Amino acid sequence: MKKNAITPDDFTRIDSDIYGNPRYYVPVYLFDKMPDKLRLSVGLEKYRGKKYGSGYVVQSYNLDSDIAHIVKTLNS
Repeated sequence: MKKNAITPDDFTRIDSDIYGNPRYYVPVYLFDKMPDKLRLSVGLEKYRGKKYGSGYVVQSYNLDSDIAHIVKTLNS
């Protein structure tokens, strides 16, 4: 796997938040080397559900744009 090869296929659509905003789950192994402050700055929050295991949740209306921002942040 290429370094920071994050694609929309890595994200799983989960239930919306209480305000109706779309949310996506992403597994923890994609961001294991990323510091906590950096994770928070790109909008990743810890997933607290039990269905998918450990990972992160991102709220997004435009997933492709958010993934591009995450990859750009990781590579800088």
